[in-house]
Amino acid sequence: MANRPKSPAKNPTGDFGQFTNFMRRLVAVPHSEIKAKLDAEKRVKTRKRKAASRASHAKD
Repeated sequence: MANRPKSPAKNPTGDFGQFTNFMRRLVAVPHSEIKAKLDAEKRVKTRKRKAASRASHAKD
């Protein structure tokens, strides 16, 4: 007889359900909301880069 575990390590039905639930919530978010957050993050990053480059030029 083989020594196999009584319950498998993976839970195929539960994992798929979690994935489906996540995808439904992800798709429910409007594109405009995602785009606005990405643009805001991009503005913050460019400000930090500009400030850092000005600081490095000031040292010279």
